[in-house]
Amino acid sequence: MKRIKLNVVSMAAMAAMGLTMLSCSNKGTASQEGSAADSAKAVVAATENIEYNGKIVFVQIDSIMSGYGLAQDLQASWEAKSTKAQNELSAKERSLQRELREYQEKLQKGLVTSFQAQEIEAGLQKKQQDLLAYRDRMMQELSEENNVMMNRISEAIMAYVRKYNAEKKFSMILSTPGANTVMTADPALNITDELLKGLNDEYRAQLDTMQNKKK
Repeated sequence: MKRIKLNVVSMAAMAAMGLTMLSCSNKGTASQEGSAADSAKAVVAATENIEYNGKIVFVQIDSIMSGYGLAQDLQASWEAKSTKAQNELSAKERSLQRELREYQEKLQKGLVTSFQAQEIEAGLQKKQQDLLAYRDRMMQELSEENNVMMNRISEAIMAYVRKYNAEKKFSMILSTPGANTVMTADPALNITDELLKGLNDEYRAQLDTMQNKKK
């Protein structure tokens, strides 16, 4: 009587996905940063009826992403869901491994007939397929939610930048991925702290408004 050999799902794929996404959330990813930079430039060009002052300033987008309250809250929520999904997948994996060990022990001791062995193997294979489908579904859902999260953060930043520059009238606001991107510049051209403060002030005001509505 042959023994069934199941390739039980490993947590490595889910863990790797989680780490990748957390990196995307915390640092932005090259594509997100590039998109943010393009959007930041396009914001100024698309704003009508502004008499620009000729100044070019820059924002360190990684500092915005790590310090913006909305980004922090959305990331925390996503990370909690990711951890929960990983724990659930791990529990299902352990359960399947336990059933497989129990079946193999019975098989070694001659406690099951050939017909029973076929039924058990078919059941274990079905559970393995269900586990793989569950893993793929969770990975896709988390990936999509991560994309939506990044879009929400980017949209909120761009909306604030439009209002911010309507007053400041900078000719261009550049978005850089880090402190080392700009090799040398007048520190006064770095508006990261000012922009981050404005974003957080606006976000706290929005939270206060929502809390007041609930009372």
